[in-house]
Amino acid sequence: MMFNRNRLAIAVMAATSAMVNAEQLPAAQPTMMQQVTVTATRTEKVVKDVAGSVTVIDEEQLESNLVRDIKDMVRYEPGVVVRNDGRTGNKGFNIRGIDENRIKIMIDGVDQAKSFQPGGNYLRSERNFIDIEAIKAVEIVKGPASSLYGSDAIGGLVAFQTKDPADYLKKEGDDSYASVKGSYASANKGLTETLSLANRSGDLETLLVYTRSDYEETKTHSGEDIDGKGRGKADPLDAGLNNLLIKALYQLNGGHRLGLTGEYHDKKTETVLKSIKPGTAQEQVLGDDKNKRSRIGFSHEWDAGHQAFDRMSWQLDWQDTRTDMETRMPAYTSMGMPFANRLQDYHYKEQSYQLNAQFDKSLEASSGSHHLIYGFSAIRKDVINKSVSNNLDTGTSTRTDYIPEVKASGYGLFVQDDVALSDNLAVIAGARYDRFDYDPETTAGFATPSKGLDKGKATAKLGVVYKLHPDASLFARFSQGFKMPDVNDLYHTVSNHGYTFLANPDLKPEESNSFELGIRGHHRYGEYELAGFFNRYKNFIERVTLVPYAPPPNASSAVYQMQNAEKAEIWGYELNTRLWLDEAIGAPQGTTLKAALAYAEGENTEKDTPLNSISPLKVVFGLAYDAPSDVWGGELNWTLVAAKEEKDIARGLDGEKYYEAPGYGVVDLTAYYKPASQLTLSAGLFNLTDKQYWIWDDVREVAQTGRSATPRSGLDRYAQPGRNFSISAKYVF
Repeated sequence: MMFNRNRLAIAVMAATSAMVNAEQLPAAQPTMMQQVTVTATRTEKVVKDVAGSVTVIDEEQLESNLVRDIKDMVRYEPGVVVRNDGRTGNKGFNIRGIDENRIKIMIDGVDQAKSFQPGGNYLRSERNFIDIEAIKAVEIVKGPASSLYGSDAIGGLVAFQTKDPADYLKKEGDDSYASVKGSYASANKGLTETLSLANRSGDLETLLVYTRSDYEETKTHSGEDIDGKGRGKADPLDAGLNNLLIKALYQLNGGHRLGLTGEYHDKKTETVLKSIKPGTAQEQVLGDDKNKRSRIGFSHEWDAGHQAFDRMSWQLDWQDTRTDMETRMPAYTSMGMPFANRLQDYHYKEQSYQLNAQFDKSLEASSGSHHLIYGFSAIRKDVINKSVSNNLDTGTSTRTDYIPEVKASGYGLFVQDDVALSDNLAVIAGARYDRFDYDPETTAGFATPSKGLDKGKATAKLGVVYKLHPDASLFARFSQGFKMPDVNDLYHTVSNHGYTFLANPDLKPEESNSFELGIRGHHRYGEYELAGFFNRYKNFIERVTLVPYAPPPNASSAVYQMQNAEKAEIWGYELNTRLWLDEAIGAPQGTTLKAALAYAEGENTEKDTPLNSISPLKVVFGLAYDAPSDVWGGELNWTLVAAKEEKDIARGLDGEKYYEAPGYGVVDLTAYYKPASQLTLSAGLFNLTDKQYWIWDDVREVAQTGRSATPRSGLDRYAQPGRNFSISAKYVF
């Protein structure tokens, strides 16, 4: 199915004609349109004035929905999903069908480490180094954001903001704050404790947030092992997490503010990988993993009132992210080949220095009111991969790295002008130029010299917001995105059991052009936002089969390489609405009905095949009540997801057919109660009807046919939990 651009225009215009004529009176309720974003335009801006789709999830929403991790965080956000990888847990984000390293993830403006996945289940460094208890807000920018944030934002941006002392202190004067919070989740027997301390003494503000969490594997719905043919339950897992956030902010004088931030994230997991080969010696494969992220950052804000800029802000951050995976594998035989009793020791590390600076200037001109921002960013990063196989029978070791050690550097220059041409019309235009240099170096485990990379890329965007009247506006946006090749794409070289992977240091950057058109409004009875989008991508980097695998007796190894082999198009629409039932039908004050929908289609235009990264249609309805006294409230959410059918699923490189995830409906109930002003109790009952269901992103690479096929009985291992609950209690001293 090709995208009919007229359909989008017709749909938006129809919504316009229906909604613009509604009665427009201001509502008293806090709304999603009134939320403030600081990421979408790099300045504070109310969401309703942004030319594009952006979602803001604040601390109150995180707590009321009993969010434990990034997967829970987007549970009710259609168009955004997080995959789960079993042993390594949650991966990165999928936004409108684009995922993994094509989505930029930042914490306090600091780029997070890339996903690195060259070694099957034995080396997977993911991007889940985030503790929700340390987060006060997250902003999700849907669509390319490279004109402001550079490479990797080709599909969107997820920006986390950690908590600040001022979030808990009085606006002025000396003050102190302390709270403790405990929570439990039955789905993984997760027990989490958080201590938060904040203080202001004169011009110095400080904050400490410490979290300890212990949990097991997330239980699947009624999965069992069947005759040793396919494990239907999650692999046993035991995990512990420590996360520490420390901040100190000092108001040097009326114009200068200094900040110092420290973060430490330490997670350890032990896994019994029973699902590798159920019923065999490999069922006793043991995984011992460590994931750490450390950051120290210094920031400076200056309210200068200078002729060249009104305000300057800059920050310098050091960050170290590392994954260590030890896999203990007993001796076994596969495809006639004996494998020794061994310990696989894999290590991946990214260490970076990042400098970011921004200058803001507001001015009046004959063309209108301008808010100009400009600035630069620079990064210096070392990427190290070490892979050692230890034969426990002979005591010998062999080191074979997947990539060389790479010293990467880059810089970016950006400018943006937000112009109010009139009371009804605003235009925002921006451009950015980035340049990257990769310098690979040989190591003891990677002796083959590799060619470096030195490439630059310019991107631009143009957005328009037109107010039809004070409570409704149209918005349109054109934006470009790009992504530099990852070091794994460029240099991955290995010859292993049954396959060979060839490096390709001549890869080009991936590119995208995105168009979005929408309408949003806020009326007496509610609010709405309807947006349609069309994204075109080229030079997509994908794994290509140069030589297909052939089984015995004419056995031959498969040969793969990453190439700029694909062009793709993704289109769809999203709808978010809220209806104030107290105003609309006289329901009790504080009653709200929410509805959100996301639909997308996409195809590989080189092969004329569907894109498996596209999530099926998802609709979420929510009926919420918050008592006017703010003492208690709750929400009932009903999530509906369509089936993923065979016609919408592309086959694998070797012709594999993947499982077709059936559609489902899930009901969740959450509630809170404040028996005292200092105490908040929260509870949630999830999957009330005990439905067995699968999330498409979790099973989209689970083969039903081919040499890597998973038995049907093993599909249960990917099912979501059955009926489960979460509870939490927070006390403020």
